[in-house]
Amino acid sequence: MKKTGLIFLIALLGLMPRATACTTAIVSGKYTVDGRPLMLKNRDSSRIKNVYVSGDTARYAWIAVVPIEDKTDRGVMYGQNEVGLAVMNSTSYNMEQKTDNPLRRGNIMCWALERCATVDEFEAMIAEMKYFSYGSNYGVMDAQGHVAYFECGHLGYKKYDADDPTVAPHGYIVRSNFSMSGEMAEGKGFSRYNKAVEVLENAYQQKNISWRTLLKMARCMEHGMTKVNLYDQMPANEQAEDIAYFCDFIPRYTTASAYMVQGVRPGENPLLTTGWTCISSPLATVTVPIWTAKATELPLCVRRNDEGRCLLVDWATIFKSYIWPLEYSDGQNYIRLGRLINQAGTGIMQQIQPVEDEIVKRGEKLQQQFFKKGKVDSGKLKEYYDWLDRYVAAEYEKIGRSHGLALK
Repeated sequence: MKKTGLIFLIALLGLMPRATACTTAIVSGKYTVDGRPLMLKNRDSSRIKNVYVSGDTARYAWIAVVPIEDKTDRGVMYGQNEVGLAVMNSTSYNMEQKTDNPLRRGNIMCWALERCATVDEFEAMIAEMKYFSYGSNYGVMDAQGHVAYFECGHLGYKKYDADDPTVAPHGYIVRSNFSMSGEMAEGKGFSRYNKAVEVLENAYQQKNISWRTLLKMARCMEHGMTKVNLYDQMPANEQAEDIAYFCDFIPRYTTASAYMVQGVRPGENPLLTTGWTCISSPLATVTVPIWTAKATELPLCVRRNDEGRCLLVDWATIFKSYIWPLEYSDGQNYIRLGRLINQAGTGIMQQIQPVEDEIVKRGEKLQQQFFKKGKVDSGKLKEYYDWLDRYVAAEYEKIGRSHGLALK
């Protein structure tokens, strides 16, 4: 509790809302409802459009999210490989010091997916790198049930294991845009950190930590500093002119995607590692379950089509312009709240919820079949993804039409 109090104090002194602002968390499988470890990354970036890609030319095949304009497909923002390793990161501003080391975060995560099977192998890889051009907190999970953070900076790295009760007494660790091993006054993202800890602590007390807890966190509409809950301010309907200040909540205008990784128990098939993903803003995008496969076998709604575009990203971009209609310099900090949530239930986020519920219901049923068989059934998965693509396209068109919006 003393640390949390310190963080609140520093947050009051040093919040910078326009900074790149990922919020991440890891949870030991010893504390989850199904015994499987978890990771979350709410990815914030000025490169707002993402797609899923794959690679199979190195030691391990992998899938990952990259910026849509990255034609190399190696600027990995997060991902998982065929042996159950999953990796993500958040920028750490209190570990940041430019050096002559040319390594970049995305390349490091791509190499990890290609080369590493375990958390220990990831640590061995970064130990050889010695120091890093940019401060970063890497979250890493493996098929043995291990999950840990590595706070990396110009002086090296420090490991924080979710199974270590001295650093994670309740089995979870959160990182936003600072590292515990750095100078606190130089960090950022303390408000988001505080709220994420609160969400996980409440779930821990209820013995109910699951991947859905992480999704709830990714969409949390209560501010970690002011305690303003936008659900308490919902306008009557979509037409209301109410403008809400929307700055430094866990989801933000710059939140480009969300990734909730549900790992496997020791001894389970690592290909059963499930990435529950919102490929664009979690406020405007449904959650889709992803298993490691070639990119062409992934649902079309989360990868590039023949035109180099992505259906869910295109719709989310349109919806965000509708929710954030102010175009001047500070417009990203203000939303038309009724267009997002309202008492009539016609807000964008409210309308995608039943669509997501059906996707998740069918996805979890399929996942349980995979767990029972001990492997992913490629035929059933293709059937599910074919249905998913048709369903998402039709339902998003309906939602868009209800607001007078259409794909361009």
